[in-house]
Amino acid sequence: MVRSAARRVTSFTLAAALATFCATEVAAQSSTTRGFLVGAHFGGAALKPQNNDRANAGGGGVRIGYGVNRSLTLFFQGDGASFDVEGEIDDLIGTWAMAHADLGARFNFANSLRRWVPYLQGSVTARVVNVTDIPAGNPYSGQEVSFSGAAVTFGGGVMFYTSGSFAIDAGLLFSGGKFTEITAGNTTVSGLDIEAQSSRFNLGVSWWP
Repeated sequence: MVRSAARRVTSFTLAAALATFCATEVAAQSSTTRGFLVGAHFGGAALKPQNNDRANAGGGGVRIGYGVNRSLTLFFQGDGASFDVEGEIDDLIGTWAMAHADLGARFNFANSLRRWVPYLQGSVTARVVNVTDIPAGNPYSGQEVSFSGAAVTFGGGVMFYTSGSFAIDAGLLFSGGKFTEITAGNTTVSGLDIEAQSSRFNLGVSWWP
C-alpha cells in the first residue's frame, strides 16, 4: 500500500512537472514562422527603365505562403502600384501602373523566443507595366499599352510580432530584368530588350491562422 501510494505521488509529481514545462514553453513562444500564412501590405514602388529617369509610385499587395520549418517559408506575392510618368519608354505619356507577381522563398532568422525576426528572400518575378490615357498626337493614342517580362527579385526585412501568430512586416525588394514583350491594343510584339530595375518598400502585416 505504501509503495502504491508512493508510485501515485511520483506519477502525479511527474505529470505536474510536465504540465508546468509545457505551459512555460507555450508562454515563452513569442513568434512563429511555421505553417500557412496570409499577409497584406501597402507601400511605395519605383521603376527605372534603361536610359530613363526613375519614377515613383504608391500601391500595395498581398502574400500567401507556407512555413516549411522555422527557417524556410515558400510564398507567392502580388503587388500593384500606380503613378503618372511622362516619356519613360518610347516617349509614352499617360497614366502608368506596374504589377509584380513573385514566386519565391524566404529565409527567416527565427527564434520562437524573440518578437523580432529578420529575413532575406528571393524570387522569380513576372513584371508588367501598363499605360492608359495616352494623349492625342502619340502613335499609341487611344490604345492601352503594356510592357511585360521576367525579373529576379532579392530583398529582406524584419517582422515584429505583436502576438505569437501576428506580426508587423516591413521589407525592401529589388527586381532586375528585361521587358521582352509589348502589347498595344490587339497587337503583341515579342523580342524587345529593354532593361529595367524596380524596387518596392512594403509595410504591412502577416498572420499565421
